[in-house]
Amino acid sequence: MVFDSREKATVRGKSRAYILSAKVYREQDNIVGYVRQTGIDSVKYEELVLKLAKKQGGYVTRDNVSELLNVNSSQAYRVLKKIANNGKLVLVGKGRTARYNLVK
Repeated sequence: MVFDSREKATVRGKSRAYILSAKVYREQDNIVGYVRQTGIDSVKYEELVLKLAKKQGGYVTRDNVSELLNVNSSQAYRVLKKIANNGKLVLVGKGRTARYNLVK
């Protein structure tokens, strides 16, 4: 597979999203493109999750985030944990009934 440096870093298949490695960008002398794409994803994920929480009455679940971001359950957990560690969400409950509430 050959990629032009102008192509987007995210290649979407049926249910997976791939970000090309830094090595690919380094070989094409386009490290800025790699940093921009990976940085935008993490910032955008947080914005989307917080927006969903506001629209749902102040909470989100792991399943909500997994569906919203098209990621698996483990990835959704890591996104939620990062936002909670930043003090914007708080975990309430455990297991299947767990949800993350917006911090007021």
